[in-house]
Amino acid sequence: MPETQPKVRFAHFRFDPSRDLLGEGPLSEVYRAEDEKLKRTVALKILRAHVDLDPEADERFEREARHTSNLVHPNIATIYEYGEDSGRRYIAMEYLQGRTLDKIIKDGQLGLEESLRIAVQLTSALALVHKSGLIHRDLKPANVMVLHDGTIKLLDFGIARASGESTITQHGMLVGTVLYMSPEQVRGDELDARSDIFSLGAMLYHALCGQLPFPGNSFPEVCMAILDAKPKALSKARTGIPQALEDFVMKCMAASAAERYPNAEIAHGVLMAIADGLAPSRASERQNYLSGHLVLPPIRSDSAHTGFAADLRKDIAAELSRAGMNTTLLSDQNVPSDLRVDFTLRGDVAVDGFKGRLALVLEHYKSQDLTQTREVWRDSVEHLDTDEWSIQAGLVRSAVRQLRRQLAEHALRPEEPRTRDPEGARQHSLRGHEVLHRGMTKHLLASISLFRRAMELDGRCALALAGISEALVRKYLYWDGDESFLSESREFARKALALDAGCAEAHTSLGFGYHLTGLMVDAQREYRLAIQLNQNEWLAHRLLGAALSREGNFKAASPLLQRAIALKPSYISSYDHLHQVLQRLDRYQEAIETADRGIGAARKQLQRVPDDQDTRLHLAMLLARMGLREEALGELSRAHHYGPKDGFTSFHTASVHAVLGNPAEALEALATAQLRGYFIRSEQRNSEFDFLRGLPEFDKLIK
Repeated sequence: MPETQPKVRFAHFRFDPSRDLLGEGPLSEVYRAEDEKLKRTVALKILRAHVDLDPEADERFEREARHTSNLVHPNIATIYEYGEDSGRRYIAMEYLQGRTLDKIIKDGQLGLEESLRIAVQLTSALALVHKSGLIHRDLKPANVMVLHDGTIKLLDFGIARASGESTITQHGMLVGTVLYMSPEQVRGDELDARSDIFSLGAMLYHALCGQLPFPGNSFPEVCMAILDAKPKALSKARTGIPQALEDFVMKCMAASAAERYPNAEIAHGVLMAIADGLAPSRASERQNYLSGHLVLPPIRSDSAHTGFAADLRKDIAAELSRAGMNTTLLSDQNVPSDLRVDFTLRGDVAVDGFKGRLALVLEHYKSQDLTQTREVWRDSVEHLDTDEWSIQAGLVRSAVRQLRRQLAEHALRPEEPRTRDPEGARQHSLRGHEVLHRGMTKHLLASISLFRRAMELDGRCALALAGISEALVRKYLYWDGDESFLSESREFARKALALDAGCAEAHTSLGFGYHLTGLMVDAQREYRLAIQLNQNEWLAHRLLGAALSREGNFKAASPLLQRAIALKPSYISSYDHLHQVLQRLDRYQEAIETADRGIGAARKQLQRVPDDQDTRLHLAMLLARMGLREEALGELSRAHHYGPKDGFTSFHTASVHAVLGNPAEALEALATAQLRGYFIRSEQRNSEFDFLRGLPEFDKLIK
């Protein structure tokens, strides 16, 4: 056996120079070493002794230690120590067992799921880098370690730069790896976080399709390709890439920095939404992935097997219903002209001894005109068994397995209508949002109709999907806290983000759902993403301001609520929240002025829309806060006129009575709200009801 070279000692580390060498570059060597002080294995990076070829190597080495040691994140390699021994500097860092992403890519393109998993972790790490005021500047697959458990670690901050630090150059050469550089980095311009976003997109492009976005046979050729910034569409380099993911990658690599995501925090949020939209949900795990309305005429058979055919049809319908399809059994072969139908399934069954054979034809309707149909699938299934019941079960299993595939394919790739009306869809969506925020149950249902009409005009209208998502959150609130509405809401929000990754309203809807269930960290994350994507998304400002004020962060809540009012001055709830926040900040005169402005805006809105119940009830609240008792009660009376049996109205009536100091009236209104379906437990943190806490009637209501 060959002799083992004795281990050498460097500072308080020991390693075998030959067997423990993990990697080396022109300026440093990395060894697996034993830390004799703390008795742990580390990766020891040692700066080479001869660094005169690069006078700034020391500075970059120190930067790597300083910057990385300040970044504590599960997807960033941990720096344990930085020091010097015998004139040579070293960094002791976390020892990682895995492979770098460049080596994995060399073995072939990554699967979609793995690429997404790596990208989500990478953007999470990079978000902290950018939040800390750093720019990595050398994002490349060789600086991403994929551990054996699938965790990724971002490495090598040697040329990272913080705001205010001078730029490191390398004898006038570009610093970083040119294959993934942004155009501004190639030009030598000043960089910000968007340069890292470009490199991120270039890396993901390479990982997803196995091709470089800016190939070239020489350094100048690659630089020119980057400056041209015209990469081949990702879907042309690899088929099967979801459109939302392709849009994300190509936006990251936009030639103009202004067209990219501003930082990794935003990119991470968008990527999470894309990943959620592409990943199978709980519903799909139960095979509930079908949609549409399918009718089943009687399955034809000989006279001896009519009962068998009838049972067979019922079982197929039941299985497809479990998979999410709306099914109807017809009495004959004719489809009623007044029935909204997407598919018809026709069948013929024959049983001969131990063999059953079922022939099926699936028809798809191009529109609600039942004359416009086409056959999309025709096939037959067979099953052999000694028992007729087993033959029936076998035919059902085989038929449903194939039908699911056919129906899912048409659900995932619907035929585009002959004419799309995106502007009409947008106007219906905006109208839907406006009606939804009037408050009452009838407004909620009317808004859903408007959103669905928008989807009929343009099936790719993300704003309509986001509107349905918010409406379903309100359904959860109005219909006894039925959590199925929240699950459905999240699905609609994710569909919206899959169509338009920049749909701020979808993030607001997700946040609203988290908000009502007490998941405030998740809610605030979604609100902030919505605001960062669209500074004019007023509802995210209002909801985030309300959330922060409940946490006691009045200083942060105030500008958010002021912005919400500026964006939508007719929404009176924002004035009410801001009035309370300003009072807590001892800005009493501003609080009074805000309440006065809100009262004026409410009266103006009610002249235009008398049944805007949200406006009327918040007007009553502002009047109550200002001590105008009789006026507040008058508005409550008018609210009751417009919504005598509405749970939303009853709940907010209770809130106003609470502010007026009427416990009996508040409790009665709360009980009425609950009786009418309003989920008052979601509002149990509401400070308006503090003086009711401890009363048996109140405690019973919120439990």
